[in-house]
Parts: sequence; structure tokens; C-alpha cells
Amino acid sequence: MERRIYSENIVSPTGLIRGEVVLQGENILAVEARNAPSTSALDWGADWLVPGLVDIHTDNLEKHYQPRPGALWDAYGAALAHDGQCASAGITTVLDSLSLHGRKEGLDRKEALGPMIAGMDRAQADGALRAEHLLHLRCEVTNPELLSLLEPHADNARLKLLSVMDHTPGQRQTSDVARLVSRLVTAGHSETEIADITAERHEGRAPELAYANRRSVVAFAREYGVPICAHDDATDAHVDEAHQDGCVIAEFPVTLSAALRSRSYGMAICMGGPNFVRGSSHSGNLSARECAQHGVLDILASDYVPLSMLRSAFMLIDDFAWAPERALATVAATPARSLGLNDRGQIAAGQRADLLRVARRTAGWPVPAEVWRQGIRVA
Repeated sequence: MERRIYSENIVSPTGLIRGEVVLQGENILAVEARNAPSTSALDWGADWLVPGLVDIHTDNLEKHYQPRPGALWDAYGAALAHDGQCASAGITTVLDSLSLHGRKEGLDRKEALGPMIAGMDRAQADGALRAEHLLHLRCEVTNPELLSLLEPHADNARLKLLSVMDHTPGQRQTSDVARLVSRLVTAGHSETEIADITAERHEGRAPELAYANRRSVVAFAREYGVPICAHDDATDAHVDEAHQDGCVIAEFPVTLSAALRSRSYGMAICMGGPNFVRGSSHSGNLSARECAQHGVLDILASDYVPLSMLRSAFMLIDDFAWAPERALATVAATPARSLGLNDRGQIAAGQRADLLRVARRTAGWPVPAEVWRQGIRVA
């Protein structure tokens, strides 16, 4: 059965259209230009009709698995809470990005990894989730246990992305240790606390294994056909290695020169939505807005604030004068295509009916008013 949704502002791949999106089952049948809604159409008026968002990197699940330091929630319940927050932000496809190393705010990521994946697997199999949840495994190359953590998930059908990273103090994201210490001082930490924090960040690392582990992850990605992205590249040498490894995405490059070189190799540049909204990186590295100004911003991920994606896209329209179709592509079509998900991310015939109704509020704030996934309203 056909259903129709009218909007004065449909963001199609070629620009804004006033008209109707025709749905048939889970997919978009057609997009028709019209000056007024047909009798049977849902009328969204001036509210925008845009693609459901595709988020390739979010740490948000961890917040719900451990809502307070030392207080663990059950994994199924954490999956539901995280999913609800993503869906209400307009995200219809989300890659839960789980780290294969270390501790964060007391959470032992090694111990949490299996339960979080299993909880999400069960919730998705039960049809309990509103968004579609896929899996992004973040491979810390200095971890001696990396391969033993990665290999058990090789056959998980949700695994759609791997990233290679090194968060050792003095490397990449925190190459300037003095700046890290300065940030910790500003945050009110004592000398003793700063020593403990930096010691914890070195804990469990074997830098001498970084090269071999990276080679193993790249081989794993090729064997199982999983796309791979570089993370926190800072230098030409980092980017050259990422290109040789077949990375398709440069995730959170920490210098403009690294972003520009990654683009020269054809990698999609992914930055964090919170970085863009705030105007700067929380760690003092490359600003997502600077990437936009230099034409090297392809993908925006939620990172740690789900609602940041939609707000960033509309800031690109309002503050950077990007065409709507270009701005929305950073949070929908481009991340989808970078993962080989060619069935979603655009308001076009043949695409999944993953739709988002956006109302503009005070100061242009984009508010998700309705969220549809595969032709069904989920939020």
C-alpha cells in the first residue's frame, strides 16, 4: 500500500523540493514535486523532510552500561536506553563504537565488551530497537590482547567497521603531553592525580607490538571484507600508512595537513559533531569547522552527543552557506556509502524509507519531530 508525506522542504540529492515522498512498504517509491498535499498525504507543512541519520562513531552505549562510575547497568537495558537516545536524535543507523582496550571512568572495557555486544545482539534480534545498530570495533594497536578480543566477533553480522588507533600519551591525539597536563590542571586535578591519570593511560600497553598488531588488524579487515578507518592521524607518515593499509575513512585527523593529505588519497574525512558545535576539539586538536572551511569535511559522527549530528548539519546550512543536500550528506549519504550501505541515506526512489521530520525552532534549532525507519514511525 502506498503512503504519502508532503513537505515544503524535502532534501533530495539534488536540492530542496516542495512535494511528496511516496512510500511503498519499507522503501521510497518516488519523490514527486507538488505545490500542495494530496488528499491522502500526511502534511508536514514547512517542516523539513530529510534522510534518517547514519552515525559511524558513538561512545554513547558505554554511558548507559555504566551510568555512574562503578555502577553497571544490565546490558539489554543499556542497549534500549542508548537506542532511544539515538532514535530521538534522528539517527536511524548507528555503529556502536566499542574500544578493545583499557579503562574509562573506571569501566573495564575488556570486561564490558562481550556483555555490551551480546546485549545489543539480543535486543536487535528481539525487534526491541528503534534504530538499526551495527558494530564498529576500535582496535588499540598497543594492546597485547587485541587479537584475542577482536577475533571472537569476526562472524558477527553487525560488524561493519574497524579502526586502528594508538591513544598512548605522546602519540597522535595526545602528541603534546604538556598540553594534556595543562588541560588536567585547568580541570582542577592535583599533581598526584595527574600522575595517576597519565600512568593509567600507559597501563596495559606494549608499544613494541603496535606495528605487528596493526598488520594483523588490516589482514583481518581484508579477510572478512570489513572497511577500515584510520584514527587520529597527525603526520604525512601516518596518512601514508593509512592509505597503504586501505583505509577508506580518516577519522578525527588531528591536524589540517593530515586531513588534506587524507583527502588527496580519496579518504572520507570524518569529524565529531560535538567538535563542530562547540567550535573546537575538546583535546585541543583540529577543529571540525576548520575542516569545513577548507572543504575537507565529509562525515560528521555523534562521537559522544547524539543530537550533535543534526545540529551540525543545519549549522553548515545556516552559518557556512552549504547547500542543504551537501550538508545533510555529511550525516546520512556519505557515511552510509563509506561503509557500502547503498540502500539508505537519501530521499530518493529505491532507498530505504528512513525519514526524519525536522522542525525549526528558536534561533533555527533543528528539532527531530518524527523519525521513521523502513517506513515505520519509531520516534
